[in-house]
Amino acid sequence: MISEAKIGRASQKVIASVVGVACFFIIATAVSSGVLLITIALAVAILLITALVLRLTVTIEATDQNLVLRCRPFYSRVVPLEDIVDASPSPSSSLTEGFGIRYLGRKTWGLLVGGPAITIETTNRTWMISTPHPESTAAAILSHAGGRRTT
Repeated sequence: MISEAKIGRASQKVIASVVGVACFFIIATAVSSGVLLITIALAVAILLITALVLRLTVTIEATDQNLVLRCRPFYSRVVPLEDIVDASPSPSSSLTEGFGIRYLGRKTWGLLVGGPAITIETTNRTWMISTPHPESTAAAILSHAGGRRTT
């Protein structure tokens, strides 16, 4: 395991608060409209999905020939080490970029949980990945990839 990052406590509190208030209002309006059972089921589904999102973990693992990028519990991608062109620290992400698997434009994908991040450039796309220690994570990735760096 090269790196593991989770959503910070402050972000978890914001997300949980917003979703909790939204579910309260969904149920409160349903009481007067007569569709309480369906609305409660919807609120429970929203709360379960939110619980999964709050448990998001972004990991980077290396094998002998691949880098395994994961956004648990939803996504996993294997990147051959020979395809890695560069790895470097990048600006921190926050609530504005969102959490989870994100398309950031220009063939760039993000696996984000907020906070510090790295950019991994491959031969066909760029990845922005949350990591608590961008410098050491980038160095470890480049070491596994054979030290190839084109900058």
